Amino acid sequence: MTIDYRLTTMSFLYPAFLAGAVAIALPIALHFLRRDVAPEVPFSAVRLLRRSPIERSHRRRLRDLLLLAARVAALFLLAAAFARPYLTAAGPSPLRLVAIDRSFSMDAGGRFSRAVDLARRAIADAGVNDRIALVAFDDRAELLAPPGGAADARAALARIRPAYGATRYAVMIAKAVEIADGQPARLVVITDLQRSGWDDEQPGRVPAGLDVQVVDAGAMPPNLAVTALQADSGRLVATIRNAGSMAHSGQVQVWRDGQTVAGGRYSIAADRSTKVPIDYRLPSTGSIAVAVEDPSGPTADNTRYAVLDAAARPRIAIVTSAGAAQSGFYLSRALDAVTDAADSGSGFSSRLISGTALSAMAAGDFELYRAIVLLSTRGLDRHARETLAAAVRRGAGLLIAAAPDVEPTVLSTTFGYSSFGNVEQEPRAVSLSATDLRHPIFRPFGALAANLGQVRFDRTWRLRGDGWNVAARFTDGAPALLERREGAGKIVLFASDLDRAWNDFPLHPAFVPFAVEAVRYVSGVKEGGREYLVARAPATAGAKPGIYAVDADKHAIAVNVDVRESETARLSADEFTARLDREGAAPTTNGTARAQQTEARQSYWRYGLLLMLVTLVAESFIGRA
Repeated sequence: MTIDYRLTTMSFLYPAFLAGAVAIALPIALHFLRRDVAPEVPFSAVRLLRRSPIERSHRRRLRDLLLLAARVAALFLLAAAFARPYLTAAGPSPLRLVAIDRSFSMDAGGRFSRAVDLARRAIADAGVNDRIALVAFDDRAELLAPPGGAADARAALARIRPAYGATRYAVMIAKAVEIADGQPARLVVITDLQRSGWDDEQPGRVPAGLDVQVVDAGAMPPNLAVTALQADSGRLVATIRNAGSMAHSGQVQVWRDGQTVAGGRYSIAADRSTKVPIDYRLPSTGSIAVAVEDPSGPTADNTRYAVLDAAARPRIAIVTSAGAAQSGFYLSRALDAVTDAADSGSGFSSRLISGTALSAMAAGDFELYRAIVLLSTRGLDRHARETLAAAVRRGAGLLIAAAPDVEPTVLSTTFGYSSFGNVEQEPRAVSLSATDLRHPIFRPFGALAANLGQVRFDRTWRLRGDGWNVAARFTDGAPALLERREGAGKIVLFASDLDRAWNDFPLHPAFVPFAVEAVRYVSGVKEGGREYLVARAPATAGAKPGIYAVDADKHAIAVNVDVRESETARLSADEFTARLDREGAAPTTNGTARAQQTEARQSYWRYGLLLMLVTLVAESFIGRA
């Protein structure tokens, strides 16, 4: 059994009224000034008698003291009632969150050692009673030391090493908000302030009680990186990026099976990229690596890997309703159509699977699928929901269609969303409008995006869209296509179905490109499907760049770093905080609101006035005695 020993303290909603308690000085002053002293009257017959003072009786003295106490108490209770007292339980100790950037750009110029020193100083600056939590972040945010003592945070800090991910501030902010859990806290962010950390990210939503302090770990030195490889048709071209302020020239090398097989010269102006053709006859199978020497910048982006084998088609699981003949039919046909029209290195390998069958799958089986399309939540047990959420957070994509068999409550519990918005399945006649034509799903449509407006939707979900990025809306303004990040994966929600139950979308020519691009977007599959970023690589691959054999077929994939992390452009601390979206009112206003709610619930002022009336009644009886 756990016993809560938190102290309870009394506070006042309007403490200024306590100044009225000085009125208790009035009866006290009258008590001492207005005494019953008999006047001295000369009388000749008793002039020769000895003087003797008349002692007041003990009873009269007790009565006067009771009257004084009653009057003082009445005045004090009146002042306290107007001050509106309430009781509060002392909450947990103040929380300090220290977040340290461990992206690969920090592993240059000794800046990670400096970041560790700054984190150690932030821990030391915490108060004696502060709880300290330590978070390390890059593409993902990891809680290394839960809220607790400084010793645990320092021990976890000593184990941190730079990783191979890219800076993503939004995931770090979301993790800090999750840890704070609505409590007032201070977040100390130690980073190199790379501008690319906010690329393609929504502004970080920060509650009013979370104070954010940005600590600069220093700028990244001039950097040279291999940002792309074009290895096809027997031709090899490497793209080299010079993110420094001076021109650079040097040698690029091609590695195969641990041996240098070719090379070439490059010369790049400051802050420029160049393509370097390499005279090398590419084999039809195997893999290669292209590398440059860069003594000043981080080493993780000096080498880039490529697989020469034909790409394996990414696997897509389409979760449907058991026994429903039409469920998933149109979507699977759309994916098959693009697969049949493409060559052997493109397209998808899709599979229809029921929720019950999905629940029977082992956790490792989810690693076979790059994306999951959810057309039904029927039959998904708790184990399947937890495994699905874990797969998405590790990098799998999830496309959700608001079908009749998709339950919003199941989606909310699966991903721990406190609210999934106001979901209403409304019969209404609306059409689709792509509000962001630059979005990857709509970009291939180009000028033909207007064709989406010809689709008639008879029933849709009406969502608020809180916490989601809205890429398309219905003609009545309601969100139609929404997306959000969940760990390293993407979730895309289409607010109507893909089975022709609520619309005639599958009958329109725009359906196939929309379905294909939506699946391709959530899965992160590029043309060829052989290259992964470190953050989105399958769990069976390593946590650093290289060539790996994955899946049951042991097909090779290339894992590379995110080239955005190679850029040296920076934010200022003020620009960083400007990207934070403050939610709610200021902390003082929130504290006042909570105090008002607590006081209104307790209403101790009523008991104070009642006691004051009782005291006055008692005073009247004592005065008559």
